[in-house]
Amino acid sequence: MPYGDEDIIRAMLNAESDVRHTIENELSIEGKSYQFENREFPPYFSMVLPTGFEELKPEYAKQKYPHEDRPGIILSNDDMTVNFAFDCTYEDSGEIEPRLKSYRAFIKKLHPSYVFFSHGVYDLESKLKTAYYDYQGIAFDGDIYYLAFFTDLPNGGLFGSFNCPAELQGKWEPLARQMLRTIKPMPQEEGE
Repeated sequence: MPYGDEDIIRAMLNAESDVRHTIENELSIEGKSYQFENREFPPYFSMVLPTGFEELKPEYAKQKYPHEDRPGIILSNDDMTVNFAFDCTYEDSGEIEPRLKSYRAFIKKLHPSYVFFSHGVYDLESKLKTAYYDYQGIAFDGDIYYLAFFTDLPNGGLFGSFNCPAELQGKWEPLARQMLRTIKPMPQEEGE
């Protein structure tokens, strides 16, 4: 099928937008400006995350994550619609690929109405393997896009998740995947 001038211009603009839509640049999503910086979570890991994301106050964390076994670290934007959650206390149990299959199957069985997208394992520059799976689910405030991930750190396991409103998946998913690739273990002190 031949391409017209409008198709070529649209493709060029989309390619240019894809190059700028990275964690290396300041971005505007839904009228909000975001920059990205490396954040440390001693003694476990560091990761590039959006600036301005703050830990949720306990009363908001209980609303957002109503179960008692909520993650230990929950970071959110100012209106609590985009969130990162981390738990550094889980025990790993074997090879990463079988665990990925098991975790994903558990969520599918628990929530059969959820729509699952992709899954896989990233080999990170930090020599870690980070497994992920993503899906769209339902929360009390609408459809939500989730990206769950886990990795084995030298001093324990990291289980994390990213979520945002489903209508923002196209904007946030590529950024969340880029951020996953920046996870690094914190240097360990002698004797640890």
